[in-house]
Amino acid sequence: MSSLLLSKQASTHGLFRRERSIAWAHGRCHRAPVRHRPASRCGASPVVAVTIQDTVRHFLPFQNGSPAPGNVTKLEDEGLFKGQVVYSKFTWPAVLGGDEVYIWGSFNDWSKGVRLHKVDRATDATVILPLRPGTYEFKFVVDKVWTPAPHEPTVTNAEGHLNNYRVIAPTATFTLTAPKADSVLVIGDWDNWQYSLMLQKDPATGVFTAKAHLPPGQYSYVYVVDGNVVTDPGLPTYPDAEYGDVHRIWSFLPDLFRVFYCTGWEEAVLSYRRVVNGQALTTEWQSLTMVNAPSRGNSLGVWKMATIVPTDPAEVLEFTLNNGAAGADAARFKEDRPGAAPVYCCPFPGSFKLAKGMLRPFPRGAEARIMLVSDIDGTMIGDMSSPDVFTSSERFADYWENSASLTGSLLVYNTGRSLGQFVDLMKKCDGKVAIPDVVITAVGTKVWHLDETNGRTAASGLKWIEDTNWTLSLDAGWNLDVVRRLARQVMGHYNDDSLLCILDDGSEHRHRMALTADVKVLEPVLERLKDGFRRERLEVRIITSGNGSHRYIDCVPQSAGKEKALQYVRQQFGIPEHLCVAAGDSGNDILMLEGDHPAIVVGNAQPELVTWLVRQAQDGKVIYADACYADGILEGLARHSLY
Repeated sequence: MSSLLLSKQASTHGLFRRERSIAWAHGRCHRAPVRHRPASRCGASPVVAVTIQDTVRHFLPFQNGSPAPGNVTKLEDEGLFKGQVVYSKFTWPAVLGGDEVYIWGSFNDWSKGVRLHKVDRATDATVILPLRPGTYEFKFVVDKVWTPAPHEPTVTNAEGHLNNYRVIAPTATFTLTAPKADSVLVIGDWDNWQYSLMLQKDPATGVFTAKAHLPPGQYSYVYVVDGNVVTDPGLPTYPDAEYGDVHRIWSFLPDLFRVFYCTGWEEAVLSYRRVVNGQALTTEWQSLTMVNAPSRGNSLGVWKMATIVPTDPAEVLEFTLNNGAAGADAARFKEDRPGAAPVYCCPFPGSFKLAKGMLRPFPRGAEARIMLVSDIDGTMIGDMSSPDVFTSSERFADYWENSASLTGSLLVYNTGRSLGQFVDLMKKCDGKVAIPDVVITAVGTKVWHLDETNGRTAASGLKWIEDTNWTLSLDAGWNLDVVRRLARQVMGHYNDDSLLCILDDGSEHRHRMALTADVKVLEPVLERLKDGFRRERLEVRIITSGNGSHRYIDCVPQSAGKEKALQYVRQQFGIPEHLCVAAGDSGNDILMLEGDHPAIVVGNAQPELVTWLVRQAQDGKVIYADACYADGILEGLARHSLY
């Protein structure tokens, strides 16, 4: 292994101006001749070696000799993490809008907000905070409006507030031996090389260390030693087109204790202790008030959850539960202990469910959340005239509320119905169909978010909030008056409503013109519409669907459609493409099924969709389920290993 470190001298503006070879020997820095090269390539943003300490100085964990407050699990009182600090990045995506963004949270007892930084409206707003391991609640203030972030998990706390939450635990560790150095920073592409993280020095060994909580994935990074950007001679380097030689590191989901508890209690408190090799790590039992999981619960009550960061891979968690009654309410005190043992026991870090006195493993609870985007008519539910129409949808709802939603997974309905038609359907379903978090209506021209003003468990699925940002984005290249005129001109060729008629002239949805055509005239109708739109230079997407003697024709903006709206919602919630699953049964679902994400075709799919499916590569991206309706969705999730 070479003893040379490649260094790039950072200017006062953080630009890489010169490249040098540096050797650390006996604490001295030996420099090779300077070679000039450009600061960056391809117009990349310059690297700015700016420490975050000035930005969040009041969050430093040992300011005035006291730890950072607000750690829900009170780990600072236990002293088990020995002053450990974990850098954690918080982001407000540009797609959500907003000019001025602050984050508030339990990390400092909600005493002060920290402003997130952004270059312009097109870039995400970000900040990195040094926090102790533990669980934190937080919320954003965007242009003076309090709001939880859709891309972060949410909980309803004991006070009834809907907040985001995050479990802070180290997922990446950076170390560099430089005994004669005064300061060592690390900078990487986890925030587009914007801010450096400060490493803490062990005076006895000369080793600098920093821990970070990063989303799962691989990252590139370099060190900044006393102002010089360097690489570690003890680690492999990889060429980067923009930043020269860099190191790489993988970040994985941390091993945690996650306990999900189904109860009818209004409040649930987890009383726990940590045990390693039969020895308790603390003399006193710790108490942690559980928060409501992002689920509507079941007939037994609601799901509550608690997350605890282990201090040792061999750690065992022993616990009991109570309803939090104490003092004057001692007469109301209730406790949950196992019948055959004094305490419940999680034998290793992992995810566990507790209901009706039975603790069982719940591996799905430790995995990343998914987003399921499903058509509703013919996919989630079947023929409304059938006596067993809700049999499969009830099975799906039970699974979703008692499994998938516990991890913060999202359910989205993507339908050709209008919102009014969808709400009418939900009334008829009378709780037998899972309530979604988002509804995309009118073949991708409207996006609606569930109104959870009174809490998630109280949301009935009948009140929705329009995503006006999506609606406004569809105006480009669209002119409803011209679309109406062209559609009526085409109708003039037939003068027979049985052959061609207008279902919606845009009065209900200004970005959608809906018609129905007899299959005998379908092709010439489509050609006339396309010719007219080309002449008028309109960017219009034409979507056909249905079966039998007639077809539906939807004319929408080119930027609309089921797949376009799906991608918009996916980006809003920060769901990776491979964890977004689309499910459908008909031809108007094809666009969202052929996107770059897993897909499910239910067993009762219409002929035109099956014909399309036969032409697709058999690579496992699209699952053709044997089961019908919602049972087919469950089968598809299982075959995609996302159940």
